[in-house]
Amino acid sequence: MTKGQTVLITGAGRGIGMAVAETLAAEGYDLILNYRKDQGKSAANLQRFQAAETRVKVRLAKADIGETRDIQEMMKKLRADGVEHIDHLVLNAAAAPFKGFMEMTRSDWKLLFNTNLIGNTACVQEVTPLMKDGGTICAISSMGSQRVLPKYPLGIAKSALENLVRYLEVELHPRNIRVNGVCAGMVNTDMSQFLKDLWPSLHDRYEHSPRRWLLEPQEVADIVSFLISDRSSAIRGTTLIADLGMSLEA
Repeated sequence: MTKGQTVLITGAGRGIGMAVAETLAAEGYDLILNYRKDQGKSAANLQRFQAAETRVKVRLAKADIGETRDIQEMMKKLRADGVEHIDHLVLNAAAAPFKGFMEMTRSDWKLLFNTNLIGNTACVQEVTPLMKDGGTICAISSMGSQRVLPKYPLGIAKSALENLVRYLEVELHPRNIRVNGVCAGMVNTDMSQFLKDLWPSLHDRYEHSPRRWLLEPQEVADIVSFLISDRSSAIRGTTLIADLGMSLEA
């Protein structure tokens, strides 16, 4: 069922994005993997992945999702490279300062919303014309949308993203495009140590919880795989919470 279907993943070079790419490649999807800049870990990861992957087509697509013109140029290059249709869009790219709201500057606000809201919307605007027979969109959110986390303004942007999921589902329904999201709890990525240092008391509480509390990127990727598949056809305009049950207790 996945043969011939193409997925565009933003922010695909590490963490959840990389896990989604690996999972969907194993399931037979052709991939377009977005990254922000040629230097750094993300680009190197994707180049290795592309070189090693023989089961499906893998294209790399450079663009800063925080810059609308970058997104437009990325799509222009993809069309010139022969991409005529995209079936699924995974919105994973994110950017934000880590500081309290009383410290936020105009530049911080631009960083926060340019990628997480304006850029994601621009991706939808540019990609959906290639969803000629319908498709799916899956947005990656985080628990900051549900809970107040210190020095985490990304949380309010993720709240807006989850609301955007609902609005897009209604607006794009006539075009047979299904929109959902995943709100992930704490995920074991290269950001984990930074967040542990940022929220030491929260991590100490979690460490003493009887529950497993740290998600693996693969677990989020499995949910994304489900949401873009026909198996989840009844789920529309919903953001699924995947946090190992950590938010259930007061």
